[in-house]
Amino acid sequence: MTKVLTLLHGTYSAKEIVDDLKTRIPKDAEILMVHSSYDRLLPMYECGPQDLVNELIAFCGTDRTLVMPAFVLGGRLYDKKQYFATHAFDVKRTPSEMGLLTEVFRRTPGVMRSLHPTHSVCAIGPLAQDLTATHHLASTRTGEGTPFGIMTQKPTAIVGLGIEYYRCVTHTHTAEDILGDEFPVEFQIELIPVVVIDWRGNKVQYNLTIPQASKPLDNTLLRSLLSKDELIEWTFRGTAMFVTVAGMVTERLIEAARRGITVYR
Repeated sequence: MTKVLTLLHGTYSAKEIVDDLKTRIPKDAEILMVHSSYDRLLPMYECGPQDLVNELIAFCGTDRTLVMPAFVLGGRLYDKKQYFATHAFDVKRTPSEMGLLTEVFRRTPGVMRSLHPTHSVCAIGPLAQDLTATHHLASTRTGEGTPFGIMTQKPTAIVGLGIEYYRCVTHTHTAEDILGDEFPVEFQIELIPVVVIDWRGNKVQYNLTIPQASKPLDNTLLRSLLSKDELIEWTFRGTAMFVTVAGMVTERLIEAARRGITVYR
């Protein structure tokens, strides 16, 4: 199968896929939020994960901030309550559960991580401190005061490497966290006590809010809310790619929610 795929699509380097990505990124983007599936880059991608991280950092340079999710979704069983009953969230050591590329990025020197048990992000660049400093003080996972709230306010390109938008765009939750009780879907709320270990090694008791929607999530709604120029999808040598803008995603989802339309079906 490897030979068939490489014969069909060819191979590419870290520089080549990032060079292709560059042509789609809005010129005014101050933040690049990258979602990825490293396994789905293979076998066409012929370099290592650190090579791709390095190319993305080089592309962002000194003017842009590179961000990746470093979520912890409950271990192999995706059971947050069970996981945090026996595990602390250590901002310096707890691995990202969002794929190999995100874990390599987390371990890259100079990268900062926000302090949130489930929805932390890692960042490097001029806005890294702003994005990661107050996540633990916010009342929601992805709303105001969180990295996602900041990305909504700043010119932010959301990018997918080897993954489709409907599998990964966490920004779909930003609208519901901003709207709160105005959001037209009911959530059951569970509070889970989590031990959080900060950058200085201090242990803090954190009450993690876990909202559970009454309906299943379906992010494909985004396609009907954004034009092809606003949510750009393509393949690069057999690799699924997409680009959209954080603020636009949140704005359109808030507008839709006020009409009773949500990503929960």
